Amino acid sequence: MCRIAAYLGASISLEQFLRQPAHSLYRQSWEPREMLTAAVNADGYGVAWASPDDRPARYRSTLPVWADPNLDDLGASLHSRWWMGNVRSATEGLGTHTINTQPFCDDQLAFCHNGFITDFQHTLRRRIRLALDDEADGATVGNTDSEHIFALMRSQRTDIASALRRSLSLLAQWINEADTRALLCIAVTDGKTLYAVRSSVNAPPPSLYYHAAYPGQAGGCVVASEAFDDDPGWHPVAPDQMIQLRPGESPAIHPL
Repeated sequence: MCRIAAYLGASISLEQFLRQPAHSLYRQSWEPREMLTAAVNADGYGVAWASPDDRPARYRSTLPVWADPNLDDLGASLHSRWWMGNVRSATEGLGTHTINTQPFCDDQLAFCHNGFITDFQHTLRRRIRLALDDEADGATVGNTDSEHIFALMRSQRTDIASALRRSLSLLAQWINEADTRALLCIAVTDGKTLYAVRSSVNAPPPSLYYHAAYPGQAGGCVVASEAFDDDPGWHPVAPDQMIQLRPGESPAIHPL
């Protein structure tokens, strides 16, 4: 498993997003409170943000986030109106490599998945690949369940909310047919709306929280595996629920 977080709002620095909160994503890399498996997230990390042409840009490393000597300079220099981050605890058999490190992106979307599909290589990998369109299949370069879920979502060729619902419905069907289990907490953004899903199949779902106007980060919308502090605006995402967040608007909450 991993810890993930995402932000959408006024422009803030990477330092504000990744390290400044009391229980930041950075701190969750070595001191998570609610992980169901593993104890630390030391198998790399990554962040995505809006580039000057408004497409997603990424920085990823296989180092633990606390061991990256580039982070001080990046944290002070990079600013964006949206951020997405992941600190990784690699699933056994899915190698520690830059291509396997989240977030995953295309020209419009940034995506993070916290969880796993049990024995992915032998249960659902081939089934998912057969369901991909040519563009998503050709762009999938790693061997993680997370990247394949992102590819399946993009292959739906519809709006983000519908693509997430359809992908999770297909995954649930295939996971049950394979008699396996999956943990499926997902965050996606197109830079306009932040989407978050908390789901699972044949297992309890991982933790996931949202804040519609987090004062610690310019009053922006935030989704995180664990709340950044004890501010009363943090709320847990209910199982099998989708949250849609836009700055200055009330959250839209829908069942899957």
